[in-house]
Amino acid sequence: MTEERKKAELTISGMTCAMCATTIEKSLLDQEGVADAQVNLGNETAVVEYDPTKVKLTDLEKAVTDAGYDVINDKVMLKIGGMTCAMCVKTIEDAINRLDGISSVTVNLSAEKAHITYNPKMATVADMKRAIEDAGYLYLGVAGEETEDLEEVAREKDLREKRNRFIVGFAVGIPLMILMRVTVDFPFSMAYIMLVVSTPAFIYVSHPIFSATYRALKNRNLNMDVMYSMGIGVAFVSSLLATSGILTQEFLFYDTALILASFLTIGRYMEIRAKGRTSEAIKKLVCLQPKTATIIRDNREIKIPIHACSDKR
Repeated sequence: MTEERKKAELTISGMTCAMCATTIEKSLLDQEGVADAQVNLGNETAVVEYDPTKVKLTDLEKAVTDAGYDVINDKVMLKIGGMTCAMCVKTIEDAINRLDGISSVTVNLSAEKAHITYNPKMATVADMKRAIEDAGYLYLGVAGEETEDLEEVAREKDLREKRNRFIVGFAVGIPLMILMRVTVDFPFSMAYIMLVVSTPAFIYVSHPIFSATYRALKNRNLNMDVMYSMGIGVAFVSSLLATSGILTQEFLFYDTALILASFLTIGRYMEIRAKGRTSEAIKKLVCLQPKTATIIRDNREIKIPIHACSDKR
């Protein structure tokens, strides 16, 4: 079977002569999985053809540095929304690492930022944005750029959607719970009434949970969303089996599945709201620092503005 090879173009600094190029080529070719390496002294680049199953981009860069030269990479810090736990961090790191040209990725959960070192000839911020969004998280821009409005809009939209979902969940789930505990003679089975009433609400409330579970399993991660979906999923499926007569009526848990999904949603709502308030508090603290600085230039005191606060209120 023919192995799938990739090409990497590295920008190298420190070369001064043809021997430098030869030294780097030899160091690269000594790496297992490298099929070809061509170093161009004029434009200071190295084009390497390699087998990604045997050698990684970081190994190629290390081969160059071990030879006594430097690989020039770019660094970027991205803002990411929607993370809730350490498994979210791993999911994002894995998604970005799968891109060609990524040297290192470090995601900070509390700061909601990703520090990325990458080869600009092989990867772009647009590629990273797509990887983050495909993994199910929010791309909020590059840190340092004016993205406060984008971040605020995304957070408010997420809060509004979650609020609507848990309101619908409780509005339908609580009456269902009361209905299950009240003995009333119906012309047809109560189970079918509960099925018709609960199904649209359950789909609406639990859809984000099952979507997050699908993305986690797609990325081969077992996070809390997988556990949540298993709990509410088993409750709802057992209710369907009880409705169809396969199980007894004791396994009717339509109300339980719906209310549990609503509690999970309201928990996420409160978490996002708390993070938003913390972020606002930090911004206000930053705004408390002096607006100007006094410097001495040509034996004269000059006041210059400090652009540390972007408070628009």
